[in-house]
Amino acid sequence: MLPNSLQPREYQQKIAEAASQANTLVVLPTGLGKTLIALLVAKLRLEKFPNGKVVILAPTRPLVLQHYNSFKEILSLQSKDIVLLTGENPPEERSYLWRRSKFVFATPQTVRNDMRHGRIELNDVVLLVFDEAHRSVKDYSYTEVAKVYTETAWTPLILGLTASPGGSAEKINEITRTLFIEHVEARSEEDEDVKSYVEETTFEGRKVALPKEYSQMLSILRDIYNEKVNRLMDSGFVPRTRLSKKILLQARATMAARLKSGGGNKGYIYGALINQAQAIMILHAIELAETQGVDVLLKYLKRQREKPEQGKSAIALQKDPRWIMLEDEANRIKSVEYPKLTELRSIVKGQFATKADSKIIIFTQYRDTIESIVETLAKDGFPAQRFVGQANKTDSEGMDQKKQTDVLEKFTEGEFKVLVSSSIGEEGLHVPDVDLVVFYEAVPSEIRAIQRKGRTGRTMRGRVIVLIAEGTVDEAYFYSSLRREKFMKSMVSPNRIEKKAERKVSKSPPTLMDYME
Repeated sequence: MLPNSLQPREYQQKIAEAASQANTLVVLPTGLGKTLIALLVAKLRLEKFPNGKVVILAPTRPLVLQHYNSFKEILSLQSKDIVLLTGENPPEERSYLWRRSKFVFATPQTVRNDMRHGRIELNDVVLLVFDEAHRSVKDYSYTEVAKVYTETAWTPLILGLTASPGGSAEKINEITRTLFIEHVEARSEEDEDVKSYVEETTFEGRKVALPKEYSQMLSILRDIYNEKVNRLMDSGFVPRTRLSKKILLQARATMAARLKSGGGNKGYIYGALINQAQAIMILHAIELAETQGVDVLLKYLKRQREKPEQGKSAIALQKDPRWIMLEDEANRIKSVEYPKLTELRSIVKGQFATKADSKIIIFTQYRDTIESIVETLAKDGFPAQRFVGQANKTDSEGMDQKKQTDVLEKFTEGEFKVLVSSSIGEEGLHVPDVDLVVFYEAVPSEIRAIQRKGRTGRTMRGRVIVLIAEGTVDEAYFYSSLRREKFMKSMVSPNRIEKKAERKVSKSPPTLMDYME
C-alpha cells in the first residue's frame, strides 16, 4: 500500500502504531509529518479491516484538498476509491460517492449535515481523522460527528491531529472529552526522536513606541470609552475592575438574559445594551489605532459611517461630536508613518541584505493592514503578494481556492519572496518553509502563535520576530501567549503522559488527568 521509497521516520512509525490501538490525540509541531502519521494509521486499520472506510476531516476546503492530494499521490489511489466531498456536490451525489469510496475527505460541516439528513452512515468507518483537532470545542461540527461515530460505528477509531491543543487544562480536557481520546502522543522540538529533524529558530519580541502625534487621537478615544464603561459599571453589568473585551461581551449575554426573563426595567437594560455595543466599537478602534496605525483606523471609521444598515448604537456614536473630532484628528496625522511599518521595512531590508534569496511571511489579522504592507514594500522594491481567505464584509475581492493555490505555487517557486498573510496561512496549509516569519501584531491565542511560528525552522534555520507597540494590548497578548504555550507544552509533554496506552472502560469520557502518571 505504501511505496517502497517512502520511509517513515522512527517517531512517526511509533506514534502510528500506538494510534492504531486506541483513540489518540497526536500533538506534533508543524512540519513534522502529521499527515504521514494519519496515512500510516489508515494503512494499519485497512489491513485489519479490509472492507472498512477511512474518513479524513479538516476545517477548511483548501486543507481538505491538501490532504486529498497527499493521500492520492502517496498511495497511488484510483479515482473510484477516493473522493473529495464539499457542499458544492449535490446531496444525492455525495451520498453515492460516500458509499462507493474507500477514502473520504470532507469538511466536518458537510459530514454533519449529511448525517442529520440520513444521506450517509458511519457504521463501516474504521478510522476517523480530525485534523486541527484543537477545533473540537463547544458546538463545532467535530464534536457532533465524533459522538455519532462512537455510537454507531462497528469498529470505531479516532485520530486527532494538532500542533497546539490549547493553553489551559480546561481547553485540553474539552478536546480529549469531545473526541473520546484514550491516549495522547506528544512530541516537542526538544524530544530526542524529533530534534534532529527540526532546525534552530530564534524568537524575538521587538518593541516600538507610538508616535507622540497619536496622543490627542487616543485621548479622545479613551475619553469616550471611559464614559461608556463607567455607565455600565454604575448599572452593575460589569465589575469595577480593569475590563477586557471578553468581560464586555459576557455582559451583553447577561443583559439579554435579563430581558428574556422579564426582570428589571426594559428601558434601563436597552440603554445598557447601547452602551455595551458602543464600548466594544470604541475598544476595537483603540486597538486598531495602537496596533495597526491611523490608516487602518480611518478605513474602519469610513466603513462604519457608510454601512447601509446601522444599529442604534452605531448611529448614536457617530453623532457624538467627539467621534467626529476623532476622525478629523486621525486625518490630520495620517502622514505620520506608523512605527511598526517603519520597523518592518527595516527588518525586510536587513533580511534580504543578509540573504538575497530569502523567503518571508508576514502575518497580520487585518486585511486593511495587508494592503498597506504590500503597497509599502512595493515602494521599497520588494514585491509582495497578499494571501487571504474568501470575500468578506471588509474585502469583497477575497481569494478563492484556485487563487490561493496559485499564490502559494508562485511563492514556492520564488516568483516573489514576501507573502503577507491573514490567519488563513496559519492553519495547516502547506506553506513553504521560510527564512523569516514576522507577526505584525501579537496574538493572544497560543494556538495561533504556535502555528505562525511553525512556518519557519523546518528544513533550515528560522527566525521569528513579533512587533509589539509599547504600552498597548500587544504587550499583554505577547506575554499571555508565551505563558499559555509554556503551560500547554508542560501539560502534553511525554514525561507527563502515561506511555502505556490501554483502552479505559468508563461510563464518563476521560479527561487529560486520566493520562497523567
